[in-house]
Amino acid sequence: MLAWIIFIGYLITVAVIGHYGARRTRTVADFVAASGQLGFWTYSLLMIGSVFSGMTLIGVAGLAFTTGWANMWERIIGPAFAIAFGTIIIGSRLYKVKENGILTIQDYLSFRYNDPKIMRVIAGAVSALTCYIYLIGQYTAIGVASHIVLGIPYWLGATIAAIIVVSYVMSGGMFSTAWTTFLQSILMMLGIYITVPVIIASIGGLEQLNIALSNMSQLQNETRGVEPDYLFAEYLSKPFAPANVPLAGWVYNITLFFITVPLGLMVAPHIVNNMLTFRDRSYIRWSPLVMYLLGLTIILLTALAGMAARVAWAQGTLSIPELDLGVTKVTWSDMAYPSAAQKFLPEWLFLLLLPTILAGVMSTTDRLILTATNNISYDIVKNALGKDLGERKMRILNAFLVAFIGFSSLLVALTPQQMLAWIIWSGLGLMANCFFFPIILGLYWSRMTKNAARLSMIVGLVATIVCFAIYGKTITISGIPIYAAFPGFVASFLTALVVSLVDKS
Repeated sequence: MLAWIIFIGYLITVAVIGHYGARRTRTVADFVAASGQLGFWTYSLLMIGSVFSGMTLIGVAGLAFTTGWANMWERIIGPAFAIAFGTIIIGSRLYKVKENGILTIQDYLSFRYNDPKIMRVIAGAVSALTCYIYLIGQYTAIGVASHIVLGIPYWLGATIAAIIVVSYVMSGGMFSTAWTTFLQSILMMLGIYITVPVIIASIGGLEQLNIALSNMSQLQNETRGVEPDYLFAEYLSKPFAPANVPLAGWVYNITLFFITVPLGLMVAPHIVNNMLTFRDRSYIRWSPLVMYLLGLTIILLTALAGMAARVAWAQGTLSIPELDLGVTKVTWSDMAYPSAAQKFLPEWLFLLLLPTILAGVMSTTDRLILTATNNISYDIVKNALGKDLGERKMRILNAFLVAFIGFSSLLVALTPQQMLAWIIWSGLGLMANCFFFPIILGLYWSRMTKNAARLSMIVGLVATIVCFAIYGKTITISGIPIYAAFPGFVASFLTALVVSLVDKS
C-alpha cells in the first residue's frame, strides 16, 4: 500500500510541476527551447536528467553485473564526460549564434551550411528516428522497475509512466520538461546515493566486493555450478579483457565506450538542443565540472550496485529472476539493481527505489519525446516545408505528435530487447555516425561544406543500419571483435573529409 502511495504521490507532483511549466509556455520558442532562459542549476540538472536514465539505473547495473570493472571506460569516459565536454566545445560555440534565432541543432546546421530545406529534412528525420529508438529503452526500464517494486505487470507500469510524461510534455514543452527534470534529477541522485552504499555494505563493503570479484571463477563454480569462465568471470576485477574478447575486450571498449557512447551522447539531438536553453554564457565555466562530478558518482555507484549483485548471486544469497513477458524475457542481468535492493534494503528504503528509477526514466523520456516532436513540427513542417501554421495550429500539431511518438514507442517497448543496454547503444551509434562530424567539423573547420555534411549524415546512417542488419552487435576482423557501429563512424568521417576537400561549392 505504501508503495502505491509513493508511486501516485510522485506522479501527482510531476503533473503539478508540468502544469506550471505549461502556464509559462506561450510561444513556439518557449515550447522548443524555453526561450534560452534556463538558470545554472536548472540547465545542469536538465543535462544530468537527460542522459542518466533507465539505461543508467537498469542497463549500467546490468552491464556491471556482467563485466564488472572490465568496462570502466564506460563510467569514466561516458555520459558524464559527454555532457561536460559537449557543453565546453559545442555549447560555447552555439551560444554565440543563438541570436540568429537558433532553437535546435537543425537550426544551427541550416544556418551553418546555408541549407534551410534539405539539411533540415535529413537532420530532422534522422534525429526523430534516433530519439525514437532511444525512447523505447526508457519504457523497458520503468516496466522492469514497477514490476519488481509494485508487483504490477510490466506493460501496466510502462503505460502509466507514458501517460504522465505525454500529458505534461504535450502541455508545457521545454519549460515543463526542464522543471520536472530538475526535481527528477534530485530524486534520482538521492535515491542512488542512499541505496547503493547500503547494498554494498550488505556484502561486506568495497574490499570484500573486490576480493569476491577477483575470485569469481572459483566462487560461482562452487556455489552456482556454472563454468569458471561464465559471464566474463576471469575479467571482472580487471580494467579490460584481451582484444579477442567481445564486450569486455580493450578493442571493444574503444569502439563502443570510447567512441560510440560518449560521442553519440555528446551530439545527441536532445542533448545538443539542451545546450541552446541556458541563459548566461558564464555557466560554461562551472557547469561542466558540476555535471561531470555528479554524473561520475551516479554511474559509478550504479555500477557498484550491479557488481554487488553479482557477488551476492555468486555467494548464493541473491536470486535474480528473468522477467517473462510471454513473447520474450528481459535478461536477468538487467534485474540486478532492483533485485539487490529488494533483498538487502529495509522496506522503507526499498520503496525509495521506485521514484528513483521513475525519475531517471521520465527525466530522459520527456526530453526525447519533445526533441522528436520538434524535429517534425518545428524543423520539418514549419521551417523546411515553410508551413506557417500559427501558434494555435502549431500547438495542436505538437500535441498530436507528442501523443503519437510517446504511445507508439510504448507499443514497441512492450516487446523489449534481451538486454536493455544494446538498444540504447544502437541509438547512440546512429547519433554519433550521423551528427558528430557535421556538427563538430561545422563548428571548427571552415572548409566543411554543405554537401559534405549532407552526405556524411546519409552515409553514416546507411552504413550503420547495414552493419547492424548484417552483423548484429559485433563485427569480427582478424579474430578481433569490434562494435558494429564503428564502420559507420569511419565511413561518416571519410565522407565528410573527402567531399569537403574536393567540393567546390
